[in-house]
Amino acid sequence: MSGAPFRPGPEDLRSLRRLGWTVLVIGVLLIIWRASDLLLLAFGSVLGAVVFRSAGRMLQKAGIGNWNLALGLGIALVLSVLGAMGYLLTVQFGSEIGGMLGNLPGTLATVENGLSTTPVGKAVVQAAEAAAGGSTIADRLGQFFAGAGEFLVNLVIVIVGALFIAGGPGSYRRGIILLTPPPARATMDRALDKVTLALRLWLKAKLISMVLMSVIIGGSLWWAGLDSWAALGLLGGLSEFVPYVGPAIAMLPSIGLAAAAGGDLLWRTVVAYLAVRVIEAWMLTPVINRQVVHIPPALTLFTILGVGAVFGVYGVFFAGALLVVAFVGVREFYLRDTLGEEGVPAIPEHPLPDHPENEIRQ
Repeated sequence: MSGAPFRPGPEDLRSLRRLGWTVLVIGVLLIIWRASDLLLLAFGSVLGAVVFRSAGRMLQKAGIGNWNLALGLGIALVLSVLGAMGYLLTVQFGSEIGGMLGNLPGTLATVENGLSTTPVGKAVVQAAEAAAGGSTIADRLGQFFAGAGEFLVNLVIVIVGALFIAGGPGSYRRGIILLTPPPARATMDRALDKVTLALRLWLKAKLISMVLMSVIIGGSLWWAGLDSWAALGLLGGLSEFVPYVGPAIAMLPSIGLAAAAGGDLLWRTVVAYLAVRVIEAWMLTPVINRQVVHIPPALTLFTILGVGAVFGVYGVFFAGALLVVAFVGVREFYLRDTLGEEGVPAIPEHPLPDHPENEIRQ
């Protein structure tokens, strides 16, 4: 058999290229869908690595010149804080929090039934159920707290992964850049810088917010007269990691305890939470977020609901950080690189640290 081998023409090449990209995109989406839990753990490890290296940078600025020593002490500091929080949640306030969380599904079911009597309330319940993965909020939270063992295993995986990434992030960064087509590698390099800086600032803002809100919520509930004000304040502060949804859910145990106690405790608790939210919205949030990625609140809320519908309850915990990554990525790859737009606000233009081992350049 003679003749030249089959060679597709220019039109066929374009069609084959489009088909290849379509298959690739579909394949990536299928992988994301099937391996969503694994991807969430990997993303949690990246966040943990940013926390570890940020703590190391803080200690380095405090006077520890050796980067490896500062990083090791920073990791020890973060793990100590996590251990202290675990002690407070399990030993110091374990019985109180266990009782509150045990009653939480019933409290949520009562709230759901009350809201479902009106069209607006029914829509709110349906949106919240979508964020919880399609089941009722009470059932979903009951499953979450029942799976405490699985949560602890995932936490250990995230911490171990964060230790590996924090110890040598340069190889992971170089791998991502090498997997990028050559014309886009400069953009990817710049985008990784911006994403890392945005996550570091976002985590810093969350830490400040969680600490301040723990104190404010605990003090407000002490004024209201709740006996478990310290445990409720700690839960309220931790819930700030998930914007809007977390604080709303963390408020329910307080309302349930106040309603069960009777008297004027319920209205005092409601007034305390209203005052807390006013202080947060008008004083704390604008000051804390002044140096962080500014994302519209509605976009944050619907992203949390959407991520919860796709990835379940665990996805809700990382929805805020995922939105920061997506927001900065769209800015760098689409607005700046594709459309050529400049001056689009996303994160403050802080100078990069000079140390060669910092998390920005690695």
